Amino acid sequence: MNYQIPDILAMSNADRKLLLEKDSIAVLEEMLVHIGNTDEGIRDHQHLRLFYELVQYELLSSVDKQYVVSQLTQDSYIFFKIGEKNTDSIFQRSLSVLWLTYLIRNDAEQGFLSTEQYKEILDFATLYLSKEKDTRGYIEGKGWAYGIANGADLIVALIQHPNFHIYFAPPILQCIRDCFWKGTVYVDDEEERFVEIIEALIRKEIDEELIIEWVEQVFDSLEYSKQTIGYSPLLLKARTETLHFMKTFYFTLKFRQIMPELQGAVSHFIGKWMKIR
Repeated sequence: MNYQIPDILAMSNADRKLLLEKDSIAVLEEMLVHIGNTDEGIRDHQHLRLFYELVQYELLSSVDKQYVVSQLTQDSYIFFKIGEKNTDSIFQRSLSVLWLTYLIRNDAEQGFLSTEQYKEILDFATLYLSKEKDTRGYIEGKGWAYGIANGADLIVALIQHPNFHIYFAPPILQCIRDCFWKGTVYVDDEEERFVEIIEALIRKEIDEELIIEWVEQVFDSLEYSKQTIGYSPLLLKARTETLHFMKTFYFTLKFRQIMPELQGAVSHFIGKWMKIR
């Protein structure tokens, strides 16, 4: 049966529950077909809204949620045409990531995923953020793509999850560094999303020395590129983006009055790289 999403949105939660008990997979399949629709009204105001409400009000069974996870982690969703830039495929990837974020936050309370499934999603999330090349935020006439921001939000949710262990941190830190080298300077506050990842790691008691080492590696990448390639457009954008992030990170640490050694390291490198020559 072909379900009309606006009709389901108009239902009470009790009626939605009855419908899902009768034919949940058909409803979810209809929603998944339109997950990356380029029409913002259909994509965000109908299917995304309905999915959020189904999760929020616990109208999906564990089997239903497992089914959605199994679909979203296929190459036709989170990695759909990964590597493309400035095409509509970004909506399929970005919204898949956003739906997974809702599910991870729900799983933190409900526990329908196995430890292995959680780790698989964490691996997918870091790989996605490293490989995503489409850095657009808002696209006129189509709405928010926001793949990088949504990817960062998913990683924050994964860090906040009870199954997270601090030894998962290195690939997460690496994928943040990769985001500085995508040939762009972000304009929709993505740097704040990256800082939220580090803050989540700090709340999980990551060792301060590990973050200091990471900061040094971030700036080592700039130095290596300068010495080997010179002042290329890629280097200049990476430098600008790195400094934008580090400034936000520095003041976050300072306002929270935490990790003074890390503050000092970040401040040192900001001062060194404020002038390109």
